[in-house]
Amino acid sequence: MQRIASFIVDHKKVVLLGFILFTIISAALIPLVGINYNLMDYLPLKAPSTLAIEEMSAEYTESIPNARVVVPDVSLIEALEIKRQLENIDSVESVLWLDDVQDIKVPLEQLDQQLVGGYYKDNNALFMVTANLDDTVQTLEDLRMVAGEDGAVAGQIVTLSSVQNSTSSEIFTIMVIMLPLGILLLMLTTRNWFEPLVLLIVIGVAIILNLGTNIFLGEISFLTQSVAAVLQLAVSLDYAIFLLHRFNDNREAGLPLNDAMRQAIAKSSVAIASSAMTTFLGFLVLVFMHFRIGGDLGVVLAKGILFSLVTVIGFLPVIVLYSHKWMDKATHRSFVPSFKGLADFLSRNYRWFLLIAVLSVLSFLGQSKNDFTYAMEEYPEGSIEQIHSDQVNDLFAPESQMVLLVPKGEINKELALAQQLHRVPGITQIISYTEMVGSQIPTQIPPAEQLTPFLSSKYSRLILMNDLSSEGEAEFAAVEEIKRITENLYPEYYLAGELPSTYDMKIFTTQDNRIVNGLAILTIGVVLLLTFRSVMIPLLLLLTIETSIWINLAIPYFTGTKLSYIGYLIVSAVQLGATVDYGILYTQHYLDNRKKYSKIEAARRSIIEAIQPLFPPALILTLAGLILWQISSLQVVSELGQVLGRGAALSLLNVIFFLPALYITFDKWVGKLTWRANFATAAPKGEDNEKTTHLADHTGNGTQSD
Repeated sequence: MQRIASFIVDHKKVVLLGFILFTIISAALIPLVGINYNLMDYLPLKAPSTLAIEEMSAEYTESIPNARVVVPDVSLIEALEIKRQLENIDSVESVLWLDDVQDIKVPLEQLDQQLVGGYYKDNNALFMVTANLDDTVQTLEDLRMVAGEDGAVAGQIVTLSSVQNSTSSEIFTIMVIMLPLGILLLMLTTRNWFEPLVLLIVIGVAIILNLGTNIFLGEISFLTQSVAAVLQLAVSLDYAIFLLHRFNDNREAGLPLNDAMRQAIAKSSVAIASSAMTTFLGFLVLVFMHFRIGGDLGVVLAKGILFSLVTVIGFLPVIVLYSHKWMDKATHRSFVPSFKGLADFLSRNYRWFLLIAVLSVLSFLGQSKNDFTYAMEEYPEGSIEQIHSDQVNDLFAPESQMVLLVPKGEINKELALAQQLHRVPGITQIISYTEMVGSQIPTQIPPAEQLTPFLSSKYSRLILMNDLSSEGEAEFAAVEEIKRITENLYPEYYLAGELPSTYDMKIFTTQDNRIVNGLAILTIGVVLLLTFRSVMIPLLLLLTIETSIWINLAIPYFTGTKLSYIGYLIVSAVQLGATVDYGILYTQHYLDNRKKYSKIEAARRSIIEAIQPLFPPALILTLAGLILWQISSLQVVSELGQVLGRGAALSLLNVIFFLPALYITFDKWVGKLTWRANFATAAPKGEDNEKTTHLADHTGNGTQSD
């Protein structure tokens, strides 16, 4: 590492130009990265609903209707003209209306009134539109133009368009708020007015490099796009702070400028790399989720940690060396208190804080009983999307579609299937060829264009109209009942739609919970084992952070609020990976102090030494989470921010209050199960270790007291 440090310092101009060049290239690539706004696209490739969509795309030219367009106060003739206008929109694949299921040349009074009312009621026309999802914003604009000022559009097209608009507009807002608040916070928690700017420039370069290289992934999800930059900033700041503090310590020790930086790089790089590795692995385990949003987010966040590591070790020293004169003139006293009083209190009363272990048990049980949501976003209250959705649902019953593909050729079996499906709660109508023409009319008679939406070379397609929402116990029970009925008649079938996709998401994300948590704990535990060469330390560290996670995720249960399961899964791994560094820092101080002092005194001194460098990254991550929570209108992003911000604060508190108590309590085992721990020997029997230690400290005597 010494050679690398010397190269960076001796060739700082080359290093600077290299980073500038790659940053410019990466910045130019960022707008070219594709963004996917549909979470359903990240379902496992083997998920039944994913296979159903693939099979339907191969056999049919039309997909599932994804928009409901209501036009008020129109006649039948005018409605037919509006249907034609909708069909002429470039992105629209098909439009389903009353004339597709009934002969409207016959007086409406003579037709099935329930069927008619599903498409035309009180002079209001409802059109079921199927459009491609390449540009949902433009498609929605075109649909609204045809619907007119008094019309309304609802459905998946609206949801995806809303997500796209929110993502693109809110990322800028979040960063505009985050940066000045972050600078202010760093100014208050560091000892230099200029350092915060240097830190943010360095991490900003790492963020640009990370976002630009996403071009090699093809596309990323809107969720990753929304949180990647903020999380990278919040999680990796402590790497830069650590190296900067080491450099300042070297200069205060009298080393020349370049030598101080060489030693800072050489001596801090291993510790920074170890810390980064735990976070890197915590993010990377998301790749093993069946639900592929985990892989999308995990790769980008893990890649961001690597870029942060490279920029901190390579770019930060160069910036500091070029700007050290300004930094020397911008020092100020620390605004963070010493926390000696808190450290004294905690070390004297550590047994009380072991009660957190009891709270951890209750929290573990509570977080396992959370009520989760799995579907896409709900619209913000008062938004045009919410108003139009309510308008459509008020005029016509809330309705969505599922598509069922069964082998064609057995009309009587299809009629029997439809008859049983009609009895499934929530199914309001079934549209299929056999439902419209009955079992007695040969399929050769109707015109080909009438058969195309329903019959392919292999399958017969049934559109199951329903008034079910996109998730819920009753909804999932309906999906299971549809599958059970169909399986009794057909060995092979496919069921597609938003509700079946959400059902699959529930099944696979529940499996992912065990995978993600287990791998995160295992991989980070191994890194801790190798870092500290101890069996006991990883157990206590992981218990501390896992307790924080359990308390964090139990809060929704005890407050009776639902939690997005995606957020739950991601936070379980991200909070562990992002905040285990807090425990690592405290542990390093404790092990060093324990070689000279008693366990009580070592814990007390370690609190004082660790709490100040812990504050900036923990508060920044908390702040980042709270900003995401308050600013984002996307439910899953907002919840992720809230839970992650709260989790960072809880992890910090547990490292300050719970971890010292654990180390004091299990000090004997930590010493025995740590290679070359070299803990200070115990005091003679009867000696009051705590009083003696504190007396020694307050009188300025730093000698061993027990």
